[in-house]
Amino acid sequence: MLTALMWILIEMLPAPKPPAPDSASWRAIKSEEGVSLRIAPTADPRAFWGEAVGEIAKPLDAVIAHVIDFQGAKKFIPRVAEIRELHRGTDEAVVYYRFDLPWPVSDRDWTVRYRYGRPTPSSFEMVWSEANDLGPPPGKAVRVQVARGFWLLTATDHGTTQARYVFMTEFGGHLPRSVAEQTAWRQPLATIQGVRKALGVGK
Repeated sequence: MLTALMWILIEMLPAPKPPAPDSASWRAIKSEEGVSLRIAPTADPRAFWGEAVGEIAKPLDAVIAHVIDFQGAKKFIPRVAEIRELHRGTDEAVVYYRFDLPWPVSDRDWTVRYRYGRPTPSSFEMVWSEANDLGPPPGKAVRVQVARGFWLLTATDHGTTQARYVFMTEFGGHLPRSVAEQTAWRQPLATIQGVRKALGVGK
């Protein structure tokens, strides 16, 4: 369950906002490797919210340390060419990303602002949204204008972490709707799988 502060931060996001967990707009896709996947449409036919919920077999502190190690994530994210941490505070960060994508897809880049904290000793929350005005000027890559989402991590009674990851982006360019729809659930799945692998508890 999201705390009151988390709901406030989500409400501060520009539209489209993520649907509530019990919203009928969510559509179940499948469960893979213990990760439940759903997507929800937005007003833009090429943009979908994606959700992944699953368990990570590591304590909460270990998962948090990985999630906020933005610079260190470079070796775990496929196709990422550059990650630049532009600002870091006790509960926020501004990070620039650039992806080197295979031809004929153009490279993509964006800057996001993260806000995060631990409302209780057994939970961690992070919300992020696009902040291209805080990053470098546009270059050759297609500038992604919308990139937002959140993490909700909760410690379990048996020493692992229950994770909920929600994500939405509009990649721009001329990606087909089918590609956008698949990306909406594949990216959250890959993110949870990536955290597991980085922490030595996944393939």
